Amino acid sequence: MNGNGQIVAGWGCAVEGRPSTMLQIALRAAHRNGHSPQTLPECNGETCEWIRRVAECLQSGRCRTALLFCRDAYLACCVANKVPGVRAAAVWTVEQAARALEQLGANLLLVDMADRTYFECKEMMRLCCDGAICPPKVAAILQELDGHAHR
Repeated sequence: MNGNGQIVAGWGCAVEGRPSTMLQIALRAAHRNGHSPQTLPECNGETCEWIRRVAECLQSGRCRTALLFCRDAYLACCVANKVPGVRAAAVWTVEQAARALEQLGANLLLVDMADRTYFECKEMMRLCCDGAICPPKVAAILQELDGHAHR
């Protein structure tokens, strides 16, 4: 909540399956640092339906940015980008995550959990929490594309 008493959309996090011990530790560190993510829908079976439900949380404005840890980031990216207003990017490194948020206007980062380190997960969480502001020129192009893509 901001100083005017309005609820400000934060960031969300979801994990396909049971979170690894390393990811649980990274999430606890985020909580301790005051960067608690909103809980997003859990995967209870059909992966594509789950990804769509997570993307719809962004579409509704419940979250400003989200981080989704999954088994197939490419598939998740294709499904999420079908939801109007969602700009998903599959990322593997902290640098890719920062670029996707800051330069490409992504609001959903999809991370393949294979071979991710504690540091990478923690830094990607920090980036989503900080919620980079999309540059105005990129935002205008994306808004125009959003209007044309779903006719």
